[in-house]
Amino acid sequence: MDRNVLNQTNQTVTAIIEVRVTPIRGQGFDRIAERIYRFDEVKALYLMSGGYDLSIEVEAKTMMDIAHFVSDKLAPLDSILSTATHFILKKYKENGQILTVEEIPDDRMIISP
Repeated sequence: MDRNVLNQTNQTVTAIIEVRVTPIRGQGFDRIAERIYRFDEVKALYLMSGGYDLSIEVEAKTMMDIAHFVSDKLAPLDSILSTATHFILKKYKENGQILTVEEIPDDRMIISP
């Protein structure tokens, strides 16, 4: 069975959420990270360097479910300053495995005996 057909039968929506937080005195980012990674929607959580503090990978059935997760569960947490949600539109490679392979057309002429 074609891999794309398999993916269409059990689709979920994945998003990466950039989060800026206020670290808790004496505990840094650990306390807020623990509150976030306990949500069922959270598949991965990373402390980052750069323009934001945490990177959260979330998965849900629909984009609206992820929007509700951000607005109802994540954003109301005390230490959250801001969020930016990026929906993954297409996955090319994940966990070291290539997910899509484009076939290169064979333009050679067919020769038969």
